Amino acid sequence: MINEHSSEVNAQVLDDNVNQAKHVDAANELSGNRKDTKSDVVETPEQIVEVLGGCGRFQIRVSVLVHLIKTFMCFSQISMILISSTPPWACADSQTDAPSNATSCSDDEERNSTYCPSRNCLTYNGTRCNQFYFEGRSRTLVTEYHLMCNGQDFIPSTIMTIQVFGTLIANPIAGQISDIVGRKPPFFLSIVICIFGNLLGFFSTRWIMFAAARFLIGVGCGFFFSTQFCLLCEFSLAEWRAWIIGFPSWPVQASLFALVAWLIQDWRYIQLFTCLFGLPFLLTFFFIPESFRWYLSHDKTEKAAHVISKIAKQNKKEVPKLDHLSKDTEADRKYTVLDLFKSYELTKRTLLLSTNWCANGLAYYGISFGIQSLSGNIYLNMFLFNIVGVPAKTASMVMTNYFGRRSTSAICYTIVLAGCLVVGVVQLTVAKHWLEIPNSATVVNTAAIISSMAIVTAYGPVQTHTIELFPTVIRNTAFGCLSVVLRVGAMLGPQFVYLNKYVPGLLYFVCAGVALICNIALVFLPETKGGALTDKMGAKQSRANP
Repeated sequence: MINEHSSEVNAQVLDDNVNQAKHVDAANELSGNRKDTKSDVVETPEQIVEVLGGCGRFQIRVSVLVHLIKTFMCFSQISMILISSTPPWACADSQTDAPSNATSCSDDEERNSTYCPSRNCLTYNGTRCNQFYFEGRSRTLVTEYHLMCNGQDFIPSTIMTIQVFGTLIANPIAGQISDIVGRKPPFFLSIVICIFGNLLGFFSTRWIMFAAARFLIGVGCGFFFSTQFCLLCEFSLAEWRAWIIGFPSWPVQASLFALVAWLIQDWRYIQLFTCLFGLPFLLTFFFIPESFRWYLSHDKTEKAAHVISKIAKQNKKEVPKLDHLSKDTEADRKYTVLDLFKSYELTKRTLLLSTNWCANGLAYYGISFGIQSLSGNIYLNMFLFNIVGVPAKTASMVMTNYFGRRSTSAICYTIVLAGCLVVGVVQLTVAKHWLEIPNSATVVNTAAIISSMAIVTAYGPVQTHTIELFPTVIRNTAFGCLSVVLRVGAMLGPQFVYLNKYVPGLLYFVCAGVALICNIALVFLPETKGGALTDKMGAKQSRANP
């Protein structure tokens, strides 16, 4: 994959043991103090990446480090699912001896009856229960504070909403900061925030204190997710971006977390473990450099030269000359969200991509919450639910390069559309007794899972498409703002589950309609299969990216 050849520059750098001399050599190379050759003269940042090897040892090392850090972020974010879970429980007061004919009750009976031996806050004689029995050894926020009673059953869902809200407001802030001061500062600030948030959660003594901790974790995750893809993709060529973004690290990490949480089974120590797990990643600050594209787009050529020389050394490539690199006359400008609407083309891309991002959040969370609850161990269920994302994300990587970003998204949305229609029609037909469908529950669950896998697969091409459609100076701002739209969809998605109470299957009809709208929006967006990144406002990306 890496074509090694001799280089005068590498010889100079390797023979010099003084750091200052290294910087001078790099500056000399980039200022043009030797004869031009075909291999090291570049005109665009994309050509710089190509001369540096495209996907060499440097890119592999940085990608591995970022995905390892992502493991810490995954643990921090999804831990709330288990921390706020409610194990099977019952009132354990001595006066709960119920008549023999009241040993069990259905969901309807439990909602309407005065007493049920399972999941009821009242004893048989109508007094408030003071002691509870919880199945298994799992300790959660609910089991410690008995939040299922005393009018506090709203607290877990409220805290989850607070965490998502923290991510929502952090996305545009991180995007703006990373476009102004660079990708690296908000990226590593996210690690610090999540470490502190998990530590605060471990020492929480009140649910309000714990809510503040989860808000901080939401903010930290928002900073990370708004910068990670841009940081990685700005060091890589177009053909590798789909693999960088689509690599199925998240489902593997979530499955690993299910195993770790099963071994710990205590909500406080899960947070302490996550906090300690994140500390070593602070050292990666010295191994992950700032994006040279950001330096060039802000007219910081010397700093860009230093980063480029380090990449060239690690990849054993020649340092390219920047003499012919077009200068950015707007380098000193500070870009804001308003620049996403600076031109007709940017406005169109921003609005259409907003549709896709919101749909991804709404459909994923809507379908996930709409699938019938899995029976059995909650840790095993979490493992199984996430592990199915591995083949989905792997398919996304292959399809994104083979079919293109837009085409792959369209295929995924079409599958979501078909699968959700099947679920909706079957649920409505069975509920209205229009037709008897054999194994209807199996059909519904299978189609819903296929739809869920398709929407997971769509995340990769949609994110790659976004990165390639915006110029460097506002790329992270765009990514941050669209992440906000995604979080809005994520908060709305589960609410549609309640629509099924009024019209069976309506949730899935809504998701199908959203998928159809996304396919229509894709018609008006350009394809970016193998396209180069745009590095200037108003610049043409390539023949694939008009």
